[in-house]
Amino acid sequence: SVHEFSTRPFPEKIPHFDYDSKMKVLKVTQNGAIRWKAYNWVYLSASLQGKHIGALDIGNGIWRVFYRNVFLGYFDEHVFRKKEQSVRLETNLV
Repeated sequence: SVHEFSTRPFPEKIPHFDYDSKMKVLKVTQNGAIRWKAYNWVYLSASLQGKHIGALDIGNGIWRVFYRNVFLGYFDEHVFRKKEQSVRLETNLV
């Protein structure tokens, strides 16, 4: 008797999102990481499995990573020391 139904419509499907043409669009794997340049991995989050992210080059090998309009963090592509090594995103790199 106290509950009131919401008047806002609930979409059945989340609308498709198009990233800016300057961004590199990558798909997050089942382990929550993206493959970077064939041998390297950047770990994002397991909650982004199967989603597409956008990476924007801001210079000197530093990339800003977004999920839709949400800024996730930075990574430096020069940090990879050897093949098959992974890194995590940082929020205070720049």
